[in-house]
Amino acid sequence: MALEKKDLYDYPWDECNEKSIEIDLMQFEELDAYAQKVNVKDSVENLVSVLLQKAHSDLEKVRAIWMWICHHIEYDMEAFYDEAKRTSEAADVLQSGKGICTGYCGLFEEMCSIAGIQCKTLSGYCIGYGYKAEQVIEEYNSHVWSTVHLDGRWHLLDSTWGSGSVDDKGNFTFRYSEFYFLTHPALFIEDHFPDDPRWQLLKQTLRLNMDGCDS
Repeated sequence: MALEKKDLYDYPWDECNEKSIEIDLMQFEELDAYAQKVNVKDSVENLVSVLLQKAHSDLEKVRAIWMWICHHIEYDMEAFYDEAKRTSEAADVLQSGKGICTGYCGLFEEMCSIAGIQCKTLSGYCIGYGYKAEQVIEEYNSHVWSTVHLDGRWHLLDSTWGSGSVDDKGNFTFRYSEFYFLTHPALFIEDHFPDDPRWQLLKQTLRLNMDGCDS
């Protein structure tokens, strides 16, 4: 029998809520507007200092950092195709305003560290729309995303996918996605598989079947 989503997660599961923590998005309206308008790029430290002027709780700090990155860092298609141009250094990503997934996560983790938030970068695979747990897939992409520690628990987010998307011509467009902020693990697992199954944050971990792969 297939597991119900509510049975996969250690925390309470409310199918009306896509988040892993109970939040009211209306509470972020003023903070979100402020974070999007902040224009500081001289240093990561100064950027965080300005952002935190409107953020008080740990949740608000994470939200401000997330919102700023999603609206100011664009996906670097040149670096995607040319490994020599890739960087995960927070200062480099901030100065250029561009990065691939490692750059997004590098900046996010550095900003969280400065803000006093526990944050880790997770590596694994992303898979396309329509994948169902346990089925064999032939195409997948290596990817990294983030997890933050709030209220005694770890929560998942992906600022790369939250910022926008790349079309079939290789053009990036800012298109904010609320879905990838503190996404419930029962939903996050639908397109993100970490190398370490423990970071699925599921009561019973699922297995990714990759055709022709040992893992």
